[in-house]
Amino acid sequence: MTASFRWGTQGEIYEIEEGALTQTLVQDGLERIEDVLSAKPFFPLDLTDDGLRQVALRDYVPGWATSAPFYVRRNGIAGVLCTRAADVRSVYMDTDRFVMKSPGLPGYEVFDVFGGLESVLQMDGDRHSRVRRLMNPAFSPVGLTNIRPAMQKIVTESLDAIAARAPAFDAMADFCNTLIMRTLLDATFNLTREQQAAFERMHNSIAMATQFRPGEARPQEFTDAVIAVRTVIAEVIEERRRTPGNDFISSLITARDEGSKLSDEELYGQINTICGAAIGSTAGALGAVLYVLGKNPAEFDKLKRNPEMIAVSLDECTRIHGPGLFSFTRFATADTEVGGTQILKDMPVFVSPQAANYDPEEYDDPGRLDLSRKPKSIMSFGTGPHHCIGVRMAKMAMQMGLAGLIERFPGLRLSDPDFTPVYSGSVGTMSIVSLPMLTH
Repeated sequence: MTASFRWGTQGEIYEIEEGALTQTLVQDGLERIEDVLSAKPFFPLDLTDDGLRQVALRDYVPGWATSAPFYVRRNGIAGVLCTRAADVRSVYMDTDRFVMKSPGLPGYEVFDVFGGLESVLQMDGDRHSRVRRLMNPAFSPVGLTNIRPAMQKIVTESLDAIAARAPAFDAMADFCNTLIMRTLLDATFNLTREQQAAFERMHNSIAMATQFRPGEARPQEFTDAVIAVRTVIAEVIEERRRTPGNDFISSLITARDEGSKLSDEELYGQINTICGAAIGSTAGALGAVLYVLGKNPAEFDKLKRNPEMIAVSLDECTRIHGPGLFSFTRFATADTEVGGTQILKDMPVFVSPQAANYDPEEYDDPGRLDLSRKPKSIMSFGTGPHHCIGVRMAKMAMQMGLAGLIERFPGLRLSDPDFTPVYSGSVGTMSIVSLPMLTH
């Protein structure tokens, strides 16, 4: 038996087989999920399919923005994807029904993207609140002031290197990746070059942790990278305890909340998370901003004439093209529903902040870039208790980077006005691989 239904903006018709699911990773066994979902159509692509992110903004996101939650598979495991702004917000905000911690069913190890190091991103309830409070001072405006001079130095050096090879350069390799990597590992963590190498290795291998399927072993390269970075973190923690400084890691070590402090295991997890999650997402976001501006030269020219608009323009640019197609997975704590779609206990719940940013209920003409829009409910960095803790740092780096580029190179533009990016990165991310630009 088959069912016909529409996906995307081109009105495509897909024939989807109905019947038994091939996965058995549910709380009450295969029979229950068959009974509930046997007559339900599934999205035709697994969320890990690389081809999905290559065409998502064009072919799927605008249609998803008005779609009720629907059934999908990620790494072969059945779940529900929420894409309308109201549904995404409901999942983000309702921490009783949807939690970050995996129920640990067989096969659910595919959702552990940090190799066993527990991240604040995967905590819930009081523990999440406590760890977040301990981390907040390092991300406060005062904390960020300490790294601003070092960050500006990195921006200037990156611009000097681009000027030396002008006019052609790759905005990703020559600017975005370099700027964010150095900002975090050098200016923020104050690591030696040898220590940075372990974090770079971890960053470069983390995408592997999202690609393997249930029952498969983790890629050895990723496992080795986790071990190496854990060793370095232990060395750095011991060093900063002896000689604390103004850096981010020292702030985490000395942070106190009603007598509580981060344990060594919590320090490992949070430092690793910032490396694994922040480098790729922030560099990807800055690259996406440059791409969006390059594809909209009239708006880009307006920004160049009015650089004071940079801060508010970043929100609109990341609304049009954020760093992630999907955010971190939640899990249902009981049988429930969102937007009229049934969700089973322990089922993965995926959300697309990118699709929510295109919801016409939230934004007029959502596919149009309007730098004067000032979007209020942008989902690019999440919302609710798990709203991106490092968003201030990310935006500061992006603002300084973009301001430096347009001040130094007022003729900045895409090398090819018809350029179409290729994406890579962890499952759910849309990191532009290469972005050819011209300084003049």
